[in-house]
Parts: sequence; structure tokens; C-alpha cells
Amino acid sequence: MITIEGLEQDRIKLKNKTFLVIGITAGIIILLALIFQTILILFFGIIAILLFPALFTAKQKREYILKFKKYFVQSALKTVFTDLTYHPEQGMPRDVIASTKMMYMGDRYTSNDYISGKYKNIGFRQADVHIEEERESTDSDGNTTTYWVTIFRGRWMIFDFNKTFKADLQVCQKFFGNNKISNWGNDTKFEKVKLESVDFNKRFNVYAQSDHEAFYLLTPPIMEKIIKLDDMNQGKLLLCFIDNKLHIGLYDGKDSFEHAPVFSQINEEQVRNNISNDIKQITMFIDELDLDNDLFRREAK
Repeated sequence: MITIEGLEQDRIKLKNKTFLVIGITAGIIILLALIFQTILILFFGIIAILLFPALFTAKQKREYILKFKKYFVQSALKTVFTDLTYHPEQGMPRDVIASTKMMYMGDRYTSNDYISGKYKNIGFRQADVHIEEERESTDSDGNTTTYWVTIFRGRWMIFDFNKTFKADLQVCQKFFGNNKISNWGNDTKFEKVKLESVDFNKRFNVYAQSDHEAFYLLTPPIMEKIIKLDDMNQGKLLLCFIDNKLHIGLYDGKDSFEHAPVFSQINEEQVRNNISNDIKQITMFIDELDLDNDLFRREAK
């Protein structure tokens, strides 16, 4: 059984091992620098000091993080959600997001902290997602350098949407930057739709396969709720209404449910507050959009 005392002992062992590796590496670099007296030794030494601790403590750190998340995160999730599944090392499958045809997927995709469950009887899935694009730059001498640019980092959430609709719709906050509307392979093309709310139109671009469906889904109360969610979140929002599901991309540049810093004692109160705030980032969308409202119940087939 995992205990806070056991976690703290594991943290201290990990911290001490990290410092030991740093100390040994630094000692070797200083010795080599004195023997060979070249600045290159110091240059590569700095790289080694940054790299070696991560390499030599990788397994131990992974085990510590898994224990931390099982003790703090999983137990907190169980108090809020039913039908819970939590896999810290797994993520949202790339194809799930790519199949929406509403997000540019870049060249490198990683995801973790996969959660699925129900809240107020509304099913959901969510995970941290990081999407990067490979780019090149060429200097005046013709030398080409390859580098990676983040085009999305945040959460991708999928909620059951208990209001039947017949056409897909995207609501993209302006300056989100990497939404992608694909008309290829669709029988009905997407068109930009202007809604009645001036404030909403200032903040969001709406693309729909049907003007009628756009006005049907984005009623004045729903637009007000989306504006409120925008005010409540620091990141940029992307909402995709697809196949009676609501996909939400929250681009805030953060990872959710992260472990506490290894080099300081675990502050249980702060950790639990952070996890509570991360959980609220899920529940707020169901609460604010009233996804469990009886008025949204699907029509009987």
C-alpha cells in the first residue's frame, strides 16, 4: 500500500541519487578540464550535467511518478467521477483528434494522463496532448537547422453531447492558430457563419456544414456560456461538435495532474489543491454548458 511516508522516502532517494550523479559528473568534467585544458571539455560537460541525471534516474523517477499519481491523482478522481479509467502513461490516440479533420496534427504527437469516466452521468474522455511541427531555418552560409515548434499543448476533452445534430460544427477562438477545417471527403462543405451575438463574433470564428445547425446548437444561452468559459480559462478554446460529441481543445501550454517537484518536501495541501483545480477544468465544461440538462436529452429513436 502506498503511503505519504513511503512517497516522501522515495522522493528523497530520487533527489539524493540525482545530486550524486550531478556531483560525480561535475567532478569528472573538472578533472578532464584540468588535464586537457580545453574549453570544449567544459562545453560538453555542461551538456553531460544536464543529460546524465535524467538518464541515470529515469526508471526510478518513472516509478516515483506512478506511485505519486496513484496515491494523489487517482484517489482524487475517484471522489468526483464514476466509471473511472485512469492511465497516467497512456494518452488520447492521435487518430481520435485527426479524425475530426478540425485540427492541424503537425509532425510529432505525444499524449499522456488519459482519463475517462462519467460526471453527472455524462461520459467524457480527456488527456494532455502535445503537437509539434518540424521546421527548418537556413543561415547566410547556407547551413540548415531543423527545429521543433509547438502548435498545440494542453488538454483534449471529449464529452457526450445530449442534443442531436445532423451536421458538424466548429467554434474556434480567434488566435487559436492551428484549427483546420477540411472540406476534403465531406459531402457537405464547411462555411463560415456569423451569429447574432456581436461579442461572440468578436471572440470566435464559427464554421458549419449547415447554417441551420449552427443556429440550432449555438443558441444565445449557449453562446453566453461559451463566453463565460472563455473568461474562466487562460488558454484558447476550440470546440468541435461532431457525431453528437463535443470535442474541446484547451490550448493553455500546461500539463495537468503533474507530480510535485522532486527537490522539495511534498506539500499535501498544495498538491491536493492543484489536483482539485485540474479536475475542475473537466467538470466546468459539463457544469457551465449544462450538458446533463434534461432539455438536452437525446430524442428517442
